[in-house]
Amino acid sequence: MKRFLFLPLWLILCCYCCICNAQTSLPTNAIKIGKCVVRGKVPAMLAMKSSLTVVCNDFFVSNADTYDLSIDAEGNVSGEIPLHSLYAHAVVQLDLEENRQTEMVLLSQNDTLRVWVDNQKKLKVEGARCSSVFTGLDWLDFVDDGRGYLPRKESRVIARFPVKKISEYPSATTAEDRKILLNKLKINYYASMLNEMQVRKVILPASAYAFLSDIVFDDKILYASPGTDYLFYFLLPDKSLKIPNIGDTPIPEWKEKLRRRLAKIPYKPNELFCDLMAFSSYYFQLENGKLLTAQQLQNIHTGFSSGEWDKLLLLYHEQEVKTQSRSGHFVNCAEKGQPQTLEEILAQHKGKPVIVDFWYGACGPCAVMSKLFYKVLAEEGFENVELLDVTSPSLTRMDDWKYMKGKHGGWHYMLKDAELERVMKQQQAEGFPTLMFYDKSHQLVKTKVGQMSEDELRSSMQQIVR
Repeated sequence: MKRFLFLPLWLILCCYCCICNAQTSLPTNAIKIGKCVVRGKVPAMLAMKSSLTVVCNDFFVSNADTYDLSIDAEGNVSGEIPLHSLYAHAVVQLDLEENRQTEMVLLSQNDTLRVWVDNQKKLKVEGARCSSVFTGLDWLDFVDDGRGYLPRKESRVIARFPVKKISEYPSATTAEDRKILLNKLKINYYASMLNEMQVRKVILPASAYAFLSDIVFDDKILYASPGTDYLFYFLLPDKSLKIPNIGDTPIPEWKEKLRRRLAKIPYKPNELFCDLMAFSSYYFQLENGKLLTAQQLQNIHTGFSSGEWDKLLLLYHEQEVKTQSRSGHFVNCAEKGQPQTLEEILAQHKGKPVIVDFWYGACGPCAVMSKLFYKVLAEEGFENVELLDVTSPSLTRMDDWKYMKGKHGGWHYMLKDAELERVMKQQQAEGFPTLMFYDKSHQLVKTKVGQMSEDELRSSMQQIVR
């Protein structure tokens, strides 16, 4: 599967999406873990009617976390958001009297995010860093879409040129920020171009990869650049480089093979680059559902030169073990003998409380809710609740259906378009996700359109298990 076939769009949406993986911090001796402080104000008369949530992601941008902000009786807003990278993309969401508003912002460590609601009930958000230069999507486009700011070249000559300058760069940023963001833009730009080469099945000469010398590989690249793994995702399987599969090979031995291969560019990688390549080899193996072998588990304990990459890989390995222990059930309702209606689907889960989750592939809030569901379902008291993920062919491609939801167990239904439209119209639901909560007698207790906070989800689930 071409993971980043639509990379530019995916990069913008990533701040509001996850692919249902658990988020784990980077090795402590490689990354400075900081926080963004949130302060703000809501009119006192609206304080008890409002809820504010921040959805943000950093490092592996396929992950997202949700943080509920505190609002006291006087309307004072407060909160803290832990960040594992210098910058993180975020969506601030206001829920007020059945009305939902969102604003997109860039968070940064050691800054203060200011959030307030004016007397007209409008959400206002402002970050401390560069807030006077870019707002909303303009800033996100700038940070992530390097092709809008870097010299354009024909794809066949990718990497034969250095990135010499960025136009329209925000003058308000510090010199250090400019260095960090320039490096980040290079990573995203080159990763995007490599993706295009693989999609077009273009094989480049090894010398074309001299662009690697144009990127600074140090701890700051991780600290400052969510999504550094894009680049490694495309480098590792590249047919031009022919990087050997790590398999059960000891890491030091594999690194030497890697260095010999890259010497043909010519490129001399530092230790961190080699560690990242080895780490990514294992990580992508796990991401594809293949557990680490006993030999690989032994190799990772002694093979890395920097960071605590072994501990991070063990966490990912344990998560994949848990994922594989849950057997997923995929039901295509277009096939003969399968249920045709929602009522027929519910009948297959007789006697159990059920949550029906209508979702679609490009829906950021759907992805965030998916992660919350599996977190809360693991809690005591919800063992018998069954989650039924339901979509349709016009909303979600079959490959995405199996990949995005297949990282979890549970029941996944591909309903016919007409039936899904019937149910949505019956519930007067016009958005996604649409969540329907049924008790064990399959009486509909609640329908919710849109994203829920963790506390609201837990409360709704408690209503159906009574």
